[in-house]
Amino acid sequence: MTKRAVCIGINDYPGTFNDLSGCVNDANDWADLLSNDYGFGDNVQLIIDAEATRANITQAFLNLAQAAQSGDIVVVTYSGHGTWEYDNADRDESDNRDEAICAHDGNILDDEIRSAIRTMDPEVRLTIISDSCHSGTVTRTMLANARGRDNEFSENAPKPRYMPPVEDIDAMRTDLIPIRRRFLYPESDMQEVLITGCNATEYSYDAFIDGLYNGAMTAMALRVIRNDPGQTYKQFHQTLRQLLPSTRYPQSPQLEGSEAHKARPLFT
Repeated sequence: MTKRAVCIGINDYPGTFNDLSGCVNDANDWADLLSNDYGFGDNVQLIIDAEATRANITQAFLNLAQAAQSGDIVVVTYSGHGTWEYDNADRDESDNRDEAICAHDGNILDDEIRSAIRTMDPEVRLTIISDSCHSGTVTRTMLANARGRDNEFSENAPKPRYMPPVEDIDAMRTDLIPIRRRFLYPESDMQEVLITGCNATEYSYDAFIDGLYNGAMTAMALRVIRNDPGQTYKQFHQTLRQLLPSTRYPQSPQLEGSEAHKARPLFT
C-alpha cells in the first residue's frame, strides 16, 4: 500500500483583479499534515502559483491515476478560485453549466478531472479536498474588493474564492441559472470522498485567521484534524460544521461519498 498526494494552491491570477492570499498557505499546510502526520512522507507533490498551469495540474491527476494501485491511498487538495463555463459541448449538465477550477493560466473543467479519475483503479482510496467556490451570483465589479465589518475596504476582510466568468454578460446571468451541482458532484457509485469548502449556493472565503492567511475551511479543518487525527470522515465533518458556517464566514463545508467511505478514519 502506497500513499500519494498532490496539493495545489494558487494565489496569483495574472491579468485579473482577483488575486488571493491564503491558497499557497493552504497547500503547504495540507502537504505538511499529510507528510508528517499521516505517513505520506516524500510522496506529496506541491503545485503552487505559476507552476499550477492547466497542463501541470492535468498531468498530475493523470500521473496519480496511472501510478495508484488497488489499496493505495491518494489525496488531492485544491485551494484557489472556482468558476463555471457554459456547457456548449456534449450537454451533459442539466443546468447547461460546467463547473471548473481556475488554474494559473486558464480553467480546468470538472469533466476533464472526472475523466482522469475514471482511469484510476476503483479500489484506490481517494480523497479530494476543494477549498474554492463553485457557484455564485455576483458580478466581477462586486468582487473587486471586500468590505470589512466596519464597511471600510480592508485587505484582511473575507474574500470569496470565486472567479466570475470571462464575459460580463455571463456573470450577470448567473442568478438566472438554476444551480444543480458542484465540481466533482458525486454520482451514486463515486469512489472518492469529497470535502468542499461550501455548498453549491455559497462562497468559500479567503480568510485572515490567527495572524495568517488561509482558506476559512482549511484553517478550521486543520484545527479539527490536529485535535483528533484518528477520527472518521463523518466525525470530522460533524465537528467542522460546529465551526462553519459562522457570522464572518457564512459557508457550509460539505462531505460527500458513500457511507462506507465516510466511516473510514481520515486519510486511510
